[in-house]
Amino acid sequence: MKIVLIDDDPQVLSVLSRLIQRRGHQVLTYDSPLACPIYTSTHCPCVPEAICPDIIISDIDMPKVNGMKFIERVFQKGCKCKQLALISGQGVDYTNSNRMTKMGATIFTKPLAFDAFVSWLIRAEQTTSEESRQKTDN
Repeated sequence: MKIVLIDDDPQVLSVLSRLIQRRGHQVLTYDSPLACPIYTSTHCPCVPEAICPDIIISDIDMPKVNGMKFIERVFQKGCKCKQLALISGQGVDYTNSNRMTKMGATIFTKPLAFDAFVSWLIRAEQTTSEESRQKTDN
């Protein structure tokens, strides 16, 4: 699977990237949404029938563009990724929590509870694999 990982904290980026790579996935890491091609392009750069990344994991609290704005912009361009996680070091207020939930995102807070994160990642992998099999069966 292809996973986009965005966090401005180099340690978080490194730890999560290694964790995901050990699970056998391709990880595209960015220290800012402004460095990510699916954010900076004028339209979704992926093939219309395909999902760009299978999973997107983004920090919320980043300078210039936060994780919620990143996800919203990516979806406005037509991104079809359904497996989303947003991570916050500041906590999340009720309004933003509802906004993220409506986007389909799972919310994690820092310090990251790795057991909960890995459990979510396994469910996201399974859901993505099942959706891929259903598409090939049809």
